[in-house]
Amino acid sequence: MSLGEKIKKLRELKNYTQQYMANQLDISQSGYGKIERNETDISITKLEKIAGILQTDIVSILIFEDKHIFSATSVQKIVSKESSCNESCSELVDKVIQQYITEITYLKSIIDTLIKKDK
Repeated sequence: MSLGEKIKKLRELKNYTQQYMANQLDISQSGYGKIERNETDISITKLEKIAGILQTDIVSILIFEDKHIFSATSVQKIVSKESSCNESCSELVDKVIQQYITEITYLKSIIDTLIKKDK
């Protein structure tokens, strides 16, 4: 996943629009869009500003992987594929639990990184 894609995913998780981000960065919406599409280089200073707006840090942006983020929508998609509750329901529950465990592990690593940074 590219840096721009990571920024986009984090922005979407915050329910921020590109226009909001652009306003916060004092740039045009199309200029901000180029950041998310990797059509422009991002300076460290601008990346720090983006991290601040997203209420995170640069390291968290760089290591971000959306597969670690639990989504109710993704579970609904899995559930909708199940027409009846049988053995597959047990498998579904196992998948959801595993997704939660993966997300918790990921979030713990971010917390550990932030704690080490503050020391």
